[in-house]
Amino acid sequence: MKKPSVLLISGWAHGAEAMHQLTEAMADSHWVTSLSLAGPDAPRLDVRGGIHGKGEDQGRPRDGGASISPYARAIALHLDKSGEPACIVGWSTGGIAAIEAAANYPEKVCGLVLLSATARFCSDAEYTAGVEPAVLRAMIRGLKKSPEVVVADFLVQSLYPVRIPADELDRRTKNALEQGTNSLIDGLEYLARVDLRGALPAITTPCLIIHGKQDRIVPRQAAQFLVSKLPASEVELLPSAGHSLIEQCGKDLIHRILQFQEILR
Repeated sequence: MKKPSVLLISGWAHGAEAMHQLTEAMADSHWVTSLSLAGPDAPRLDVRGGIHGKGEDQGRPRDGGASISPYARAIALHLDKSGEPACIVGWSTGGIAAIEAAANYPEKVCGLVLLSATARFCSDAEYTAGVEPAVLRAMIRGLKKSPEVVVADFLVQSLYPVRIPADELDRRTKNALEQGTNSLIDGLEYLARVDLRGALPAITTPCLIIHGKQDRIVPRQAAQFLVSKLPASEVELLPSAGHSLIEQCGKDLIHRILQFQEILR
């Protein structure tokens, strides 16, 4: 029997290694691949709306939808390689891109696991489950002047309520900066403009939403909004967890995701 396919997508300022615990736990029972939306291989739009990036498929999007981000297109091209619909496990920005991919390429996605995700990162007059747009603008300005400070602060907030030793914070900050400042800014600009609220009701694939009540990056109200709009979804709010669910919740989170995977078989 062929193993079901799973695609893991990490969040902003994190590489595929952030999903390593899930990769290891699912490797025996699933065909697992990881995708990072940052770094030198990350997709970027050129002036013609095509995709820039390494890899033979990157420059040949299968559709002409200019409104579809390069992140969602890269996911779709990646899923083509599996030859069958896959479940996407997306964390943070990876979860947002997963929602976008499911909305635009429903035939490629059989399930969604959204960890610390949201349909709209920024708040507006009608949506209060986001953060103020000024926060992202300040981060973008900061990345151009003092990228180490911006990334380190983000990592501290992401890991809350867990405290990280100074040497480990320094190591992770350096790893994130290896992605390149331009790539990090691209990710923040994506968060500033993406709005998937209107697409949610049409996504009928089963969806598991997990969010930490102590999340300082994406308000927990974002998860409640998702479950209210996604037709086939369920939500779990974890009282003691922050944004970095995989690292903070470990085996319990993995067990819940594996349970959900069994439903999809």
